Amino acid sequence: MVLKFQTYSGEGPNPKFTLFHVWKTYSVLYNKGPMGRKMLTQILGIGEGSTRTILDKMIREGSIENTKLGAVLTERGVKTFRSSGISATPVLIDGLTISNHDCAVLVKGMADRIGTGYEQRDEAVRAGAVGATTLVVSDGRLIFPGDQMEADQSLLAPIRSAFSLEENDVVIIGTANAYEVAEKGAVTAALSLSDSPRPCWREGGPIGLISPDAEAEDLRCLALAMHELVGRLPITMRSKNHYGVRCEDGEVIDTNFTGPVLEEALKRSAVVRKLAPYGPYRGVPVVVVPIIRKREAVAVIGIVDITKGGMFEMVSKARREQGFT
Repeated sequence: MVLKFQTYSGEGPNPKFTLFHVWKTYSVLYNKGPMGRKMLTQILGIGEGSTRTILDKMIREGSIENTKLGAVLTERGVKTFRSSGISATPVLIDGLTISNHDCAVLVKGMADRIGTGYEQRDEAVRAGAVGATTLVVSDGRLIFPGDQMEADQSLLAPIRSAFSLEENDVVIIGTANAYEVAEKGAVTAALSLSDSPRPCWREGGPIGLISPDAEAEDLRCLALAMHELVGRLPITMRSKNHYGVRCEDGEVIDTNFTGPVLEEALKRSAVVRKLAPYGPYRGVPVVVVPIIRKREAVAVIGIVDITKGGMFEMVSKARREQGFT
């Protein structure tokens, strides 16, 4: 998919419209057919001059043409809208959102650009919404990003009914006191993903730094360097085909290490945040990041999750239980 629209700017230093209004113009003309400028201006909620600017630029790029009935999308314009990867629809989701009207936006294949979901919430709020909830599709489930916690699937039946979901899709649910505002918030958050860089550990990073066959000795230097950079917090690292290293207190203390969260991140090729269920860090919140090559994890790096409260106390307790002083 192509999450992209032609860049538009209003006249003067302070544009009177945003990329949302460009998307909305495509959406209205696609779903409601030919429309005059005055009616479109009312729907967009911007000035007639701003609407004229958008339409003029769409004409110049070949996305619309004027007819006796009003502006209409050309074949190119239809293709641009369909390939945008964004679909929006009203939904009613009790128990998950915090206002009266909800708009769900599907963004195809962009889960790797989602961090915690807070970024999308902030974008939606800046656009006027009360809030926004972000979900990603992983292993066929709708989950909250970041901590990989599964959402209550019974609440999400309207989402599954509205969209055909595929792996790595994103759903952003904007909520506000009016549907139009909820839509603006959710779509604005979705459009912001086009400017989000893929994390450096995803596809397109430096090739050859780590291979799926890297052994513990190959990882030793990099793991120790990272260990120092994070203030000697425990670091673990392994490749796809070999166990790896565990670093604590400035040293490599294990050269044949793996763990349950490392294994899960390798299998899913996704960031995993959770309490370690067993092993030397049992009960400690950890985060594991995969190194991706050709859409598959070739290695993983793990560290205790410093975003969770009481982390240092839990690490100390875990180490005492393992016999470390």
